[in-house]
Amino acid sequence: MLRLTKISLAHRTVVLLLSLLTIALGVYAAGALKQELIPSIDLPRGSVLTIYPGAAPDVVEAQISKPIETAVKTVTGVTSVTSKSSSGVSQVTATWDYGLVADDMANKIRSAIDSISATLPANVDPNVITGGTDDIPVIVLAIYSNDDLTTLSNKVTDIVAPALKSTPGVRDAAVSGQQKHEIVITYNQSRIKEYGVDPTLIGQFFAANSTAIPSGTVRTDTANFDVQTGTTFSSADDISTLMLQGTDGPVLLSDVATVKEQPVETTSISRVNGQTALASTVTKSPDANTVTVSHLIDKQLEGLRSQLGNGAEFAVVFDQAPYIEDSIRDLSVEGAIGLAMAILVILLFLGSIRPTLITAISIPLSLLIALIGLYVGGYTLNILTLGALTVAIGRVVDDSIVVIENIKRHQGYGEFGRKSITNAVREVAGAVTSSTLTTVAVFLPIGLVGGQAGAI
Repeated sequence: MLRLTKISLAHRTVVLLLSLLTIALGVYAAGALKQELIPSIDLPRGSVLTIYPGAAPDVVEAQISKPIETAVKTVTGVTSVTSKSSSGVSQVTATWDYGLVADDMANKIRSAIDSISATLPANVDPNVITGGTDDIPVIVLAIYSNDDLTTLSNKVTDIVAPALKSTPGVRDAAVSGQQKHEIVITYNQSRIKEYGVDPTLIGQFFAANSTAIPSGTVRTDTANFDVQTGTTFSSADDISTLMLQGTDGPVLLSDVATVKEQPVETTSISRVNGQTALASTVTKSPDANTVTVSHLIDKQLEGLRSQLGNGAEFAVVFDQAPYIEDSIRDLSVEGAIGLAMAILVILLFLGSIRPTLITAISIPLSLLIALIGLYVGGYTLNILTLGALTVAIGRVVDDSIVVIENIKRHQGYGEFGRKSITNAVREVAGAVTSSTLTTVAVFLPIGLVGGQAGAI
């Protein structure tokens, strides 16, 4: 500390230039730092979700859960595996130690499941799901209008969801609560026997007659037309005209079954101000700025409202941006109060403008250096780093007051110039360093803790 003091006194112009450079870089870093509510952390767990329609829990356990559980246990890094089997659904959960990349672990688990795919029932597709703090929605919107739910669902799916997904920094914009329809085919057993239709082959007829294959492009003088071979079903009437093979020749599906389109059973309901609404959950990409993404979405809402029409409205159910901005604003206010109080205390007790100005410059300069460190280290502004900056401001204030007061005391003895500064710094260097290291010693063990607390 004494050596740094001597160097600074001997090269005051260089120190001034470095200070100006620090201010410029600090201001840039403050604007470039990503702003988040909490740090980006991968949770050390993943789930393998498998749907097996119509299967009883014991069948799901025997044919799906146990084989997948055995395969996942062999993955390097996995510490524990649990499973839950219910009617038609298998969920196998794997955990691993912090520090392992979730995407890498997910790929290893998928490879392990692929190696036993031949032993699993046909037509089941295990889905590996991992998550982290980046999966927390940036913003959740509720959308309602005077349209009926089916019309609103179509508008939101066709207009709102694509617009939100195309927003820079948005990874996904999921829509929930929309009205979905399904085709229900009810066989008439007597008709099936009468026409000699094998019901086990009907699924194959669907697959063979509902496939459209791209077949090139036809170019004319005025336009280009995409050509496809085959057809796809677009309505219940299309499906009812499907030709099946009977004993005496082709048979229409409508002759042996009833084909009907009906709404899918609703499992969740969303309402805003008493009106049925849809929900849109927006998540960001890992490298995006939460506050920036939130503001970009907010700017689009007015235009989307006009496109939906018929009294459409957006209600913000959850938004991370205000919490983050409030935290940064609180830090700015607390920092300004701390700076003002430090300046006032020094001015009252020392009765001198010059040392007061030194403190007024050193505190914000130290804060800018910390912001540069966050930027270089790839950290974000979140509730933890903001809290750390608040603690650091207090530490700088304490050290500044101790050093400046001792310099003032030496000047009261008749010492002036460099001698008073170097002697004063020599006397308190040990005390200032010890008090600072004490603060470090208090917080350092937290960084050595394992598990979730250690990762945070």
